[in-house]
Amino acid sequence: MSEHHISNTAQPDFRDLLADIWADRKIILMASLAGLLIALSFIALARPQYEGQMLLVPANPMNGAETSSMLADENVYALRYLAQRLGSSAVSDFERFKSTFAGPSVAKKLLNDKAILKGLAVDRAFVFSAPLDQPSPEMLSRYLQKRVKLEPISGSQVSALSYFHENPAFARYMIAAIHAAADHLIRDSVRQDSTARIEYLQKAIFETNNPEHRRALTTLLLEQERLKMLASIEQPYAAAIIEPAATSDKPAWPDFYMVIGGLMMTGAFAGYLVHALRRPSPIMTARRSRFSWHKINARNSNRADPSVRAAE
Repeated sequence: MSEHHISNTAQPDFRDLLADIWADRKIILMASLAGLLIALSFIALARPQYEGQMLLVPANPMNGAETSSMLADENVYALRYLAQRLGSSAVSDFERFKSTFAGPSVAKKLLNDKAILKGLAVDRAFVFSAPLDQPSPEMLSRYLQKRVKLEPISGSQVSALSYFHENPAFARYMIAAIHAAADHLIRDSVRQDSTARIEYLQKAIFETNNPEHRRALTTLLLEQERLKMLASIEQPYAAAIIEPAATSDKPAWPDFYMVIGGLMMTGAFAGYLVHALRRPSPIMTARRSRFSWHKINARNSNRADPSVRAAE
């Protein structure tokens, strides 16, 4: 009975933790207040930022009128074209958008806009931060990679393009400009590739005399001409907008409650650890007591062994 009681009392439990915290309450309170001061200093030095956001999905450059006209003209070609354009191609165009929206090519296009240069010149995360003044395409690309995020929304094909700025109007303008620049570059690249293929196919059709080859080349030529036509339409080609750019009604950064709560909890935990290293805690004392009891119990068991008594 007594051994069972000793084992239970030697095992640290939640009450030992509470006793440890109560014993260290002064240092924990002081560390929490230090965390509060750091949090308030952080909030005072930070410049409030609004979040601009736009919702995007992979674009489908085909509409119902184009599809029906194609089916009426030549069914075999239309089925092949639909399988190509509505399948992996639209996804690859959107992946291309995701890879290039913060690249140097998009940044170079954005630098031609004076409104963007003016907005970047006043963008500072803290009062002591240096704004992005007279940036190069490479500098703006690094800025976009840090400040602009394209994150998928769980359970759907929708992705959110977001950007933080102290001016909500500029945040909306910047998001729309990034989307337009990236999508336009992709559309121009597709149009240029189609033009090059059309020129090659036209030359190949002129030079061939085989009717089967001519028919196959003609089908490929028709595909490229329609692809060029779709890429020439002024509408989203890689990323379609399902929700235009909008901003939060109040600053989204910094989060007042998260900063204060997080730093105060961090300070309290740091204070507890520092004081626990300087002074043995009740939990550590209980663990040492349990370890000592096991040593005593092992010694008594050895003494109960007849061979040990004989040796003594």
